[in-house]
This record gives sequence, structure tokens and C-alpha cells, in this order.
Amino acid sequence: MIQVLLVDDQPLVRAGLRRILEPQDGIAIVGECEDGDQVAAAVDRCRPDVVVMDVRMRRMDGAEATRRLRAREGAPPVLILTTFDDDDTVAAALGAGAAGFVLKDAPGEDIVRATTTVAEGGSWLDPQVVGRVLDAYRRVAGRHGRAGAMTDLLTQREHDVLRHVGRGATNAEVAAALHVSEATVKSHLGRILTKLGLRDRSAAIVFAHDQGLV
Repeated sequence: MIQVLLVDDQPLVRAGLRRILEPQDGIAIVGECEDGDQVAAAVDRCRPDVVVMDVRMRRMDGAEATRRLRAREGAPPVLILTTFDDDDTVAAALGAGAAGFVLKDAPGEDIVRATTTVAEGGSWLDPQVVGRVLDAYRRVAGRHGRAGAMTDLLTQREHDVLRHVGRGATNAEVAAALHVSEATVKSHLGRILTKLGLRDRSAAIVFAHDQGLV
């Protein structure tokens, strides 16, 4: 059972997300917050597997809430809810370690898939925001000139792992596709992050898109 914490300052949005997610088999809404400064306490109380969080809130935005949450050991991954005009906050959320980005008005099935994928250790980029997230990534990471050459540091197997990760696959899915163990995938991913100077899995998925591996 995937346990979800909803964070949005609009009750109607939270209610809409609940209507989309709660009827799904294997998903349970275990808590709600109306602002980013409530997230840490709610995570301690509810122990969610994933936090679905708005990027714009009154007292603390989703980027800062994500940064504080991801600094804690064992913190759950964060799926950011965004709109078409959130470029600066998307960049901040990416730098803070968000594992995925989905549009607030995305189809219900996409929100379900995004939530499930992120909860299971994967990453998610809404197709309509890929270009904006790539721009944000380049601003955050400053990789315009170096990225292409950096991929030469990877072995063929590491390229394969990065390609699957870039598609949002979990470690288990990558392991099944490449006929290796999950431990092997985790080891490869660790080396990929180190070689490319990437912070986390979400940065790896954006890097893969940026390099045309996906």
C-alpha cells in the first residue's frame, strides 16, 4: 500500500487529488497539509511513502519544503505539482531534490502513474514540462558545455542504466530489463551520480533527457 501525503494550500485541489488517488487499489491518503511549513511534522506523524506537494504556497513554498525534507535521513521522495508559469520555482524544486514534476491539470491517470512511480523510487517528468525542467536543470547545474563530454566517462552498462532511469524506471524495473540484480543497478547508479557530479536520481533523469538518451 502506497501511503501519500498531500500538500497544497487550496482545499479544492487537495480534494481533487484525493478523489483521483484514493479510489486506486494500492494507494492510501494518510494526511494533508495546507502549507510547506507543516510538512516535516506531517511526515513524522503519517510516515508517507511519497509527498505530493504544490510548488506555490503562502508561508513556505514547495521548493523550500522539499529542501528541508530531503535534508532529513530517510525522507520520502517528493512529487511536485506545478503549472505552466512556475519556471523559477521549478528550478528551485529541482535543486532541492524533487523526484518528479506533474502538471496540476494533468489527466488523472498521469497523476496516479506519477505518484506511484515516485513512491516506488523512480522519477517522473510530465511531458509538457520537460523543456522547462531541462532549462531549469541547466541553470542549476551549469552544464551547457561539459555534459556531452561527461557522458564519455560512463561505461556502456552505465549508459544503459542511465537511459532506463531517464525513462523513470525504478531500480527493480531496470534490473528486470537488464537481467541483473537490484543491488547491481544501485551500484551502477551510484557510480553514475559520482562520475557526472549529479546530486540524486531526479538530476540523473533530467541529465538523461538533456543528453538525448531518452
